[in-house]
Amino acid sequence: MKTKLTIVFAIILFQLCNAQQLQTVLPKIENYTKGELEIKVAPFGLEHPISVGKITADGTIHFNWPALDLNKIEDSDLYKTPIKQFIGGSFCKDPNAVITNKNVKPVKVEYLYLHKYNQVVGYIVPSTQIALQGQGHNKEQLGSTLYWVYSENETSAKASCSKNKRWEGAYDFNETTVYDFQFKKGWNLVSYTLKEIEEWDNGKKKGSLPKTKMVQSVAKIPSNIHWNLNYTADDELLEIEHKLVTQTPITKEQYESWLPKKLGNLKRTTYEIGKTLERMPTLNNIEFIFEKGNKKTTVTLVDCAGNKDAASMYTLMKDMASRDWKDDQETGYRGASKMDDTRVMTVYNEKEAKTTLNYNANGRFLVKAEGTNIKPEELWEILKGLQIEKLLKN
Repeated sequence: MKTKLTIVFAIILFQLCNAQQLQTVLPKIENYTKGELEIKVAPFGLEHPISVGKITADGTIHFNWPALDLNKIEDSDLYKTPIKQFIGGSFCKDPNAVITNKNVKPVKVEYLYLHKYNQVVGYIVPSTQIALQGQGHNKEQLGSTLYWVYSENETSAKASCSKNKRWEGAYDFNETTVYDFQFKKGWNLVSYTLKEIEEWDNGKKKGSLPKTKMVQSVAKIPSNIHWNLNYTADDELLEIEHKLVTQTPITKEQYESWLPKKLGNLKRTTYEIGKTLERMPTLNNIEFIFEKGNKKTTVTLVDCAGNKDAASMYTLMKDMASRDWKDDQETGYRGASKMDDTRVMTVYNEKEAKTTLNYNANGRFLVKAEGTNIKPEELWEILKGLQIEKLLKN
């Protein structure tokens, strides 16, 4: 008898362990290669994201939805939605609609944003559809997608809303949406499902429209959900920006001890450190002018280290100059090409004999050179005398 009880106990324990394992299976992104990322939502605007979990290097999603006190969140009322709006609002004509605790105003979260180095690098879409890179759930295709709702109190709502859709010679049908919410206090999971579509054909065109939809609370994440990754960042540029932000900016004393007196056969006539530049988010720069006869060159050197916005400008220039292109204009041309081993943006006005070159230098600087009575190739040769590497050694 004792042996039988031991066997029964072992079987029960085994079943409990299996059940526990099933309950703790975490969602996972298939074929994931982007390393660890933080998951944030923005129910109160993109400027106030809330961390709700992370993705580990193997693609496993770990949610950690925090408790919120809406009374302590500035302007939270602007983002709240009356529970009636969750079941179609004034557009829903269901006379039998039932709402409990009508004063509750939940907050809806549709997007799970991915963050790296405190920057948005993409988002994930939980859906029964398997989406291609760069595509999310298509609400006009059969299937379900998930989103989250934060409610400050318990409430429930049920309704069946129907409206006629008609296009003569193509279709005439009722589009129906069934709502069934049971929100507890805190975070709630919601499933939006397109269950039926209406296909139409008027002899010239054909297509399909949503016919039957269901929006309902669900207790847990369904097992058939795919976590579609939409990764929008350029990892190379992202790493460059992160490295720039951690570097120490050049000081005024370093600029002054480095200042070249000549560039080619042009002599320096003036300079200014810390100038306010249009559309440039940093004052860490130096501008100097070189002249001889009717030739004049104004060079602006911007250090993008230690400044997030300036680092973004650096990578923007790198991206803009990364491909060869040329746009011929009445007065000359503008484009991007390689000069020696450097990618350079060029604007050349042949009628006015003016050249502008923009490029990245030494992994941290933006360089802008404007030349009068100087062609692009000649200006590039002059700029070789900058010797920026010596500035970094000061």
